[in-house]
Amino acid sequence: MRVDDYKNAIALSVKELSSREPVDVARAAGAEMYLDYMDLQYIFNKVRVRIPGWEALWAPPREADELPLTDQVLIYHYLQGAKNVGLTGEMAAYREIPGGTFYFDAFRRRAEIPLAQVFGSRPGTLSKASEVSGGKPVQGYGDEAALFRVFPHVEILVMIYHADEEFEATGQVLFDRSIGSYLSPEDISWLGSGLVYRLMGVARGLKS
Repeated sequence: MRVDDYKNAIALSVKELSSREPVDVARAAGAEMYLDYMDLQYIFNKVRVRIPGWEALWAPPREADELPLTDQVLIYHYLQGAKNVGLTGEMAAYREIPGGTFYFDAFRRRAEIPLAQVFGSRPGTLSKASEVSGGKPVQGYGDEAALFRVFPHVEILVMIYHADEEFEATGQVLFDRSIGSYLSPEDISWLGSGLVYRLMGVARGLKS
């Protein structure tokens, strides 16, 4: 998408959200509602959405930092799609999400291959990066795995099989099956890859 496409998507979302009651949106999305804004958990941070106007920005103490357009689109789309559907606790591969097959190759190149390249030959690094980032270690998935609450009603699991003498490293990103109730397959692809790239950024600052 081009910059204009992101801006148009944001404008459409704001227009639709402006016709709804903020309290209802906040309740369905799991956001904390205040007098003239709502705070929303987003990956490793909190986002503040000012009401009226539906302006999204990082919550304090990061409010001076720019909130990228790609993140804004995901946040607005999550707010639009929020239905207060509960987490199922059952994880699914991207291609198992309705509509995910069409975007799977792009998602694999954008998220799962880089995940394997960065963490697959550095045992323990994914666990360390996840711990620093608020992830919860999970057993029974690959050699290392961590679960993240990326939105109040959206969970993503990141897992790695380490490289050995026989096999190359592999990585996979799994999603709670309810995610399709909130976001489109394209949005889910961007959200999953965004989490991976944030973890990769954390890993760069860790000692081997």
